[in-house]
Amino acid sequence: MKKILFSFIAITSLNAQVTSSLQTWENILQTPEMLAYFDGVFEHLGIVVTETNERFTIHHSGTQFNFEKGIKDGEVDFIVPLQSQNIQNMVAHAKDGQIDSAESWRIVDVLFTPMTKVTLQTPVLAVNWRRKMAGVEDLIHVYLMNPTGGEASKHSLIYVKDQWLVIKGLYGNPRRTYRMSPDESLEYQRVIFRAIKKDTFWGWWQFGNWYKEWRKKVSVTH
Repeated sequence: MKKILFSFIAITSLNAQVTSSLQTWENILQTPEMLAYFDGVFEHLGIVVTETNERFTIHHSGTQFNFEKGIKDGEVDFIVPLQSQNIQNMVAHAKDGQIDSAESWRIVDVLFTPMTKVTLQTPVLAVNWRRKMAGVEDLIHVYLMNPTGGEASKHSLIYVKDQWLVIKGLYGNPRRTYRMSPDESLEYQRVIFRAIKKDTFWGWWQFGNWYKEWRKKVSVTH
């Protein structure tokens, strides 16, 4: 009985912490700097809190953020799983409304692997002949470089059986390695998000041309 009571108290406390974090986040995000930072990265972002399975949606209207409980099927651009501590950390990094390079790295680091994973689930990006036409290798290592000189965040992109696997950490012998700053990572996200939203042949053609030039600045082949 004590174990059940303890579990109930722990879960209740965690739920209260998450709710409080979201309320704080909602207030902090309403600044021109934060709106500009996430502009073009998403319009409707679904968040799933992994410990509690709590779900909510952040809407970026261009002039403000709106929060909505739950995630409606087909009405979000991405669904990203986050731990409650990730949310608290993002609140702390953004609390003054200003984002320096170190804070930007910490924010992007939270979204780095899960955002890449959901982006590569886009059907167009999983078609093998399109991947080959764009010259995208089937095993890629990606580093999100820490501007303070600390350890980079890393993940591996592996194309297998007509789908992309995105795994935190480095695995296998890569055919290409990316080393990106937070700004370069956000630039990529904005451009690919624009292509996903358009979802036209011309839009993907533009993305492919941009991508081939952009990767020359941030990657090497092996």
